[in-house]
Amino acid sequence: MISKKFLASSFIYTFIGALPLASSIILLPFYTNLLSISQFGELALYIGFTFLIQVVVNFGLDTSIGVHYFEYRENKKELSEYIGTVVALLLLIGIFFTAVSLLAGNLAFEKVFAGSEISFFPFGFMSVLTAIFNSFFKTYSNLLITQQRPKLFFWVNFFNFILTIGISLAGLYLYPHSLIGPMWGRLLSGVGIFLLAFYFFASEFGIHFKIDLLKGMWSFCFPVAAYFILMWIVSYIDRYIINDYLTTSDVGIYDFAMKCTLGIDFLQMGLSNAIQPKIFSIWKEKNISESTVEVNRYFNAFTAITVLLIPATVFIMPVVVPLLVYKPQYYDAFNYLPLLALGFVFRGLFNMYLAPVYFFKKTKVLTKVFFLSSVIQVALMILFIKQWGVWGVVWAGLLTKPVQVFFLWLESRKIFQFRFNKTKLLLLPVIFSMLVILADRFIPFNYILLVSAGEIILVGIFVLLIYRNELKITWENLTKKTTQ
Repeated sequence: MISKKFLASSFIYTFIGALPLASSIILLPFYTNLLSISQFGELALYIGFTFLIQVVVNFGLDTSIGVHYFEYRENKKELSEYIGTVVALLLLIGIFFTAVSLLAGNLAFEKVFAGSEISFFPFGFMSVLTAIFNSFFKTYSNLLITQQRPKLFFWVNFFNFILTIGISLAGLYLYPHSLIGPMWGRLLSGVGIFLLAFYFFASEFGIHFKIDLLKGMWSFCFPVAAYFILMWIVSYIDRYIINDYLTTSDVGIYDFAMKCTLGIDFLQMGLSNAIQPKIFSIWKEKNISESTVEVNRYFNAFTAITVLLIPATVFIMPVVVPLLVYKPQYYDAFNYLPLLALGFVFRGLFNMYLAPVYFFKKTKVLTKVFFLSSVIQVALMILFIKQWGVWGVVWAGLLTKPVQVFFLWLESRKIFQFRFNKTKLLLLPVIFSMLVILADRFIPFNYILLVSAGEIILVGIFVLLIYRNELKITWENLTKKTTQ
């Protein structure tokens, strides 16, 4: 049942857990006004590289903590040994990758980014260090979510937020028209949150290295890490393909368009962080391996919020952005916004199929699912970009999203029995997608505000009609004097 307590903690996990995205949104006007479009594109490539290294050095250990915590929480000694071993592994992997990057990083960048301004020293190496520090902090942050400790989660993430904003802005104004500020801001804030996470890890669980745990960790984490690498390909390879076939300025415009969808990603990530531990607890306590009405309500609510967020984002961004971003060249990004935002519409269904894979530790299937979908996406992007430029990348990304969901469903149904309201989780997103695509295809861009306003009203009516039972139950819970 969706209670007041759940909604309160969801608020914290949603908005505070997504503060790294929020910092990107807040810094966006400063980046765009103090950097050239080409420099903005270069920054996007360095940040994408940071995310890749973060996935590699983390090796799925943040996810492992979230899942195995429920297995060891009844035995404090075993829990401490498990988490302490995770901490030790993160430290060792970080040291190893720092050494490797110093030896091979420059040569790799010369091969990949031949003929461009992208270089390994100093910003590429700074990206590696930032990734290692952020990986460590993200693991601790995931642990706090799993432990359901929203207050501490709030403060450590708020500390990271303030540090990132403060140092980045200071650097931007001290060194305008340069990447020095953004890169040092990310690195130094990474150092701060690493030290904070290390202190809390060590004081609560200690540092251990239990060799007999490594085999189980490898079995769980290797496919998760492979999955996250493939997810990185799905999420970030588009910038590198654009850079290879077009220019860093095109990367800048495309990345700015993607940044305009961060609000959707912001809320979806926080909601997912709040929902997943709740669902895992229900499955653990009731020994469930099939869909239930109680659990389905979380995914239903997730989808309802998403279909409202998409047209709201398309309406708000062209109004708000010009008030903050003064370079008209960036406004070309609004052309891509409706289709880029639409890419989030099936995330509720995606999360529903993904949750059993994590809970039952069948993570090996993720490599198969996302290898196939990433191959399709990269092939489509390369084929389409030759014909339609940046528009080709946008369409390739959009077409791949339902393919990912389909492949995940094929594997997830083998370990979990799904029964859900298809109108709420499937039909509504499909109808909404058709509406957005037809409007984008046949109505001139000049009417984007009118179109998105109409979509908000129409989708709002759909949600009221289709989700009337969930809305009624939620309202009854909110008006009760005691929480459940």
